[in-house]
Amino acid sequence: MEDDWISIHRKFKDWQWYKNTNVKTLFLHLLLKANFKDNYWKDVFVKRGQFITSIEHLAEETGLTVQQTRTALSKLKSTHEITIKTTSKYSLITIEKYDFYQRNNKKATNTLTNEITNNQQTNNKQITTTNNDNNYNNILFILFNKYKGEFSFMQTAEEKQKIFKDTCMQDKYFKELTEEQQTQLYTKLLSVM
Repeated sequence: MEDDWISIHRKFKDWQWYKNTNVKTLFLHLLLKANFKDNYWKDVFVKRGQFITSIEHLAEETGLTVQQTRTALSKLKSTHEITIKTTSKYSLITIEKYDFYQRNNKKATNTLTNEITNNQQTNNKQITTTNNDNNYNNILFILFNKYKGEFSFMQTAEEKQKIFKDTCMQDKYFKELTEEQQTQLYTKLLSVM
């Protein structure tokens, strides 16, 4: 998924702030936090490459002190890497060259998606060792594609099991599978993360 990763070019090593650990840490964090598409936050329109935060929150998330965070933000502003719009309730940070940094995400995402699809088709064929029924393959393929986005590597096994019970097990197609096939689907869904 496009929102699950960012891309960093090797030329990043030549960036003027690369050797400044605090600035580099904060900037990478800002790239990770920025919206990958336009969105709303509490009725505030937040564009791609922007996000809402506070200095205290950034300091807590990065492990920097509040003063180190302020200094790093100031340096990033001085070289026009970011702009900050501050209100009494929040700060809106904009990564000025976000599209430059993340312009290849769509191409890379498509490549990754195609790779996953090819692998999953191969895996779907391998799973069906006892039943070559086309109906089963179709059901497995439909369910896998439908629910693979529900699982994240950040979730615990218990969270994944709950999602599986709350979503997949309620699906009409899932109920057509044998118990063994249901177990295979669960194992396959967990294996993609």
